[in-house]
Amino acid sequence: MKKGLIKAGVLTAVFIVACVVISILTNRGNADMTADMGAATLPVIAFDVEGTTVNTLAGYVDEMDLTAMRDTITPIGADGKLKVRIKAYDNQIKSLKYEVLSLDGQRSLLKMTEKKPEEEISLMLANAMTSETEAVLKVTLSTESRNIYYYTRIIKPDDLNIKACMDFAQQFSEKAQQKDEAYVARLIESNEEGDNTTLQNVTIHSDVQQVLWGKLNPEMSSDIQWSIKETNASYTSLLFTYTVACQESGEQTETYNIKEYLKVRNGKDAMYLLDYDRTMNEVFDEKNQILSEKGIELGIAPYDVPYLTNSDGTIVSFVSERSLWNYNKDADEISMVFSFTDSENNDLRSKYDQHEIKMIDMDKTGDTTFAVYGYMNRGQHEGKVGVAIYYYDIDKNCVEEKAFIPSNKSYGIVKSDLGKLVYYSREDNLLYVMVEGNLYKVALSKGDKEILVKDLKEGQYAASEDGKLLAYQNDGGLYDASQITVLNLENGKSWTVDAGENETIRPLGFIYSDFIYGIANKNDTGKTISGETVLPMYKVEIRDSSNEVAKTYQMDQIYTLDVFIEGNMLTLNRVMKNGDIYMSVAPDYITNNQEKEESNITLQSYTTDTKEVLMRLKYEDGIKDRKPKLLNPKQVLFESPITVGFDNTSQTNKYYLYAKGKLAGVYDKAGYAVQKAESVSGVVVSSSQAYVWESSNRDLRHEIEGLEGFQAAAGETTLAASVRAIIMKEGGNADVQAELNAGSSPMDIIDQYTQAEAIDLSGCTVEEVLYVINKDTPVIALIDSSSAVLLTGYGPENVMYIDPSTGQSSIVSMGTITEMTAGSGNTFLSYVK
Repeated sequence: MKKGLIKAGVLTAVFIVACVVISILTNRGNADMTADMGAATLPVIAFDVEGTTVNTLAGYVDEMDLTAMRDTITPIGADGKLKVRIKAYDNQIKSLKYEVLSLDGQRSLLKMTEKKPEEEISLMLANAMTSETEAVLKVTLSTESRNIYYYTRIIKPDDLNIKACMDFAQQFSEKAQQKDEAYVARLIESNEEGDNTTLQNVTIHSDVQQVLWGKLNPEMSSDIQWSIKETNASYTSLLFTYTVACQESGEQTETYNIKEYLKVRNGKDAMYLLDYDRTMNEVFDEKNQILSEKGIELGIAPYDVPYLTNSDGTIVSFVSERSLWNYNKDADEISMVFSFTDSENNDLRSKYDQHEIKMIDMDKTGDTTFAVYGYMNRGQHEGKVGVAIYYYDIDKNCVEEKAFIPSNKSYGIVKSDLGKLVYYSREDNLLYVMVEGNLYKVALSKGDKEILVKDLKEGQYAASEDGKLLAYQNDGGLYDASQITVLNLENGKSWTVDAGENETIRPLGFIYSDFIYGIANKNDTGKTISGETVLPMYKVEIRDSSNEVAKTYQMDQIYTLDVFIEGNMLTLNRVMKNGDIYMSVAPDYITNNQEKEESNITLQSYTTDTKEVLMRLKYEDGIKDRKPKLLNPKQVLFESPITVGFDNTSQTNKYYLYAKGKLAGVYDKAGYAVQKAESVSGVVVSSSQAYVWESSNRDLRHEIEGLEGFQAAAGETTLAASVRAIIMKEGGNADVQAELNAGSSPMDIIDQYTQAEAIDLSGCTVEEVLYVINKDTPVIALIDSSSAVLLTGYGPENVMYIDPSTGQSSIVSMGTITEMTAGSGNTFLSYVK
């Protein structure tokens, strides 16, 4: 018995020592004042629509900008009620307040309070929607310590057919998983646009076998989270979010996050699938075999997985499904550096996906600087939106938050606005932020803010994707600057690019470290057909990091208005000069050949028979030990991160494109947004949330009443008469010809004399502008700089217009209108209210 006790004591001692060793390894170097992030604490709410729980909303601890909160839309019931489901978790809810506001947030339509609400409560909304079809619902839950805010758009149930659309979408999703080929094949539109090599992104144009999950046999491992993104009498857009598990041929079980977007129309005799988009991303799981002899196996993942490497190619940080990982080959260690996903509680709040991780820099030792953009699921900023800057110290195995920049905008808009430039210099402990055209340098040790460059307008500056490089005009305005400074925020060095005599220079952007800019001649100032004053660029150049010209684009009599940069592709929006007027011509494209610097570690795709295209971070010299130690970095608490506040100003004259269930782009011209929306079956709204354009949502025919009989007066151009007709339709009055003669543009005049926002739809097709007419809004179609007709109606193949020179109405084919407007570069003007 004594021997048994000794043996037990030895085993106990060995166990204790092992635990201590494991703790030292997994928490190596953690400072004394460190802690885990902590679980999420805020309540969530959701809504009951036709017996299904939809639109689960995360709570905000600050009041948000209403015009930015359009992620979901919730139909109210036919009885004017909306059932809310509250999941309080550990919170005691004292009251629920709800307010209905107009889409632009300017008018309050209803305010009500419910004391001590139950887990399910019906909101009475009928009285708020007597004059509104769509509005914003703001719900406020009050606890003992704070208010928590929730936002969704709401819409009347008239003609929505929401139940039929939801049932159809669910059935399609289930049939795809059940591999019902006959059912799925008749609803999709397989063609050459579909990429049939990968299961990571499957669309309505993919082959039927791709939509049926290929050779995979997924099993649902979570409930579906339903989000209604858009709904109207024409269609309903839904986003399903869920996880599946796959285990193929005895291999390890893998988990995938799925987003399934469906756009559905309820026709008179049948249901139609208008659009379909499914993404499938593997959850990187350290319990599985994540290393192979070739590298780090990421599985089914996007082609552009973000990653950074150290200089000797031994350490890599990478983002997988909104989690940041670090692998150190020499130390044989892997760390989950940052994630909101809570492996212990694993509840919906930690999985809320309205954020992303953007890596900023990695030094030679593997220390990584990164930023988290968007909604903060848990931790000390839980319920806030903004940008948090973090520094991962690989030796200390800890993550320190350096600064937090709060915002009252949505995740997508924060990404677009603050995402233009946020850079942290670890060596100097300096934070650089571009906000509203001002470049701030923040000394985080003291919290002091200094403006390095101020009052830059849109187009006067550009930043590289990683935020290290900023180019800006340092003298004059957009159209008269003669010099650009390119500033390297990493080392503080700068260099300049000068325009020639009587020339001006504009920064256009970066591809990696290559700088793109345009040169214009000051004598080339003119106007577009729509009346906008412009100075287009006769030459576009690309300079490499050595400040040497690597490529020049220049064509005789062709000018560039602006460019779009996607990856290493430049799209040049071009014009041709006719007198003092510039007319649009077809865009052109430049491909820049610069790629990321060569490293021992590269992102590689390869193909397997079952899973199709897979991704890995390949080590050229291979990996021998394929069972790394797992480290668990802690957050440093001994230094409080600095909150760097800036004024939250609303952007005006911006156009927001929503597609596939998310914000897909922000544009400064309505025409650009509409053209992109057409290609992705999206929705475009203005800064005040007015609908500018929607795919698949117009009647087959429509005619605007009350415009008959107007005619150009003596000395009045047909363009002036068309603008005058619009102003009169909206209840105003103006001497438009006098305004034009004084130098005002048609857009300026419409803005000034109506309660509406003028929109330039130049470059759009005739068919695209029919949506605007369907909203009872006439469209000016320009023939040249002073001649126009007013489009007032359409049918399945024809368009109706009034010619102000005669006052007569005509009905012609769409092709005829296209030919008539070709001389103006297909320029169309209208407005939104």
